[in-house]
Amino acid sequence: MEAYLKTIGYGGLRDVTTDTLKALQAAHARTIPLENLGFMCGEKVLHCPLAVCRRIVLGGRGGASPELNGAYCWLLQQLGFQATLVACQLYNHQSSSFLPEVFIYGSHIAVLVSLGRKRFLTDISCPTFSKQPMVIVPHKVQTDAVGSRHRLRRHDEMTWSFQKMFFTRFEGPLFEECDIAPDPNPPWTTVYRFSLIPIVLEDFKHLTTVFYQNFKSPKGEKLFSPKKDPLVMRHTARGRKFLLGKRFCTVVYKEGVARKTVTDIDTSEEMADVIWREFGIRMVDEKQLMPRIDLLYDQKVRRSSI
Repeated sequence: MEAYLKTIGYGGLRDVTTDTLKALQAAHARTIPLENLGFMCGEKVLHCPLAVCRRIVLGGRGGASPELNGAYCWLLQQLGFQATLVACQLYNHQSSSFLPEVFIYGSHIAVLVSLGRKRFLTDISCPTFSKQPMVIVPHKVQTDAVGSRHRLRRHDEMTWSFQKMFFTRFEGPLFEECDIAPDPNPPWTTVYRFSLIPIVLEDFKHLTTVFYQNFKSPKGEKLFSPKKDPLVMRHTARGRKFLLGKRFCTVVYKEGVARKTVTDIDTSEEMADVIWREFGIRMVDEKQLMPRIDLLYDQKVRRSSI
């Protein structure tokens, strides 16, 4: 546990309070990235929290969604929090349904924390989740540190959904150069549905490498295939940064606007440098990963020569 806290750079109070929970979520989300580099190298999804912790601490790595929240839940429990994992189903806006429907436990995991008479939902692997834990109260608008608005909708006694009011998005290097006003009344968007029934990480054994290799986005695109581009994401104090394919992107939130900047990565060596410099990830198994990264650029050369 001490090594884990050191890895996420947490040196604050350890009393079981809301403030500690907020600080832990922020520290974890800003240091441990969500990534698919392991899938590209043929790694298996880990369903043991301690194994995930060892890979994060000793391997200098991030992990897949269930791995990160599973390890985070274990850390909270070691600190004395009454924390459990809960199952989530992502929402597909094209089909207006929750995905995937073939599994009982869904495709995502979040963490439920009980503090006195209050319960909180916390999630350090969902890119669009609030930057602080959300109290389980129906339809209460909860604003986080960067001004993002979120709420929880109650479906029945045990089923809720997480909704977000997304920022206006546009391209540009500086806020001051933009004259686009944010939407004063953006719609509420459902991100996922979750159950309050406690589960354990082993319940998600269906979330294997094969599952992720075939899991598709709402647009029908495979997100984690070993043939897919690298994906690495980590939160920052004012937004998030991510590597997607051959592009490094940063998103900064300010005054109802999400400003995204994009930098093209021209070589595989530059990509390896970005993975280390921006995300602190050691290159998994370079003998397996680098050839796949090189292939991204080799394919571009072959296409341009036709």
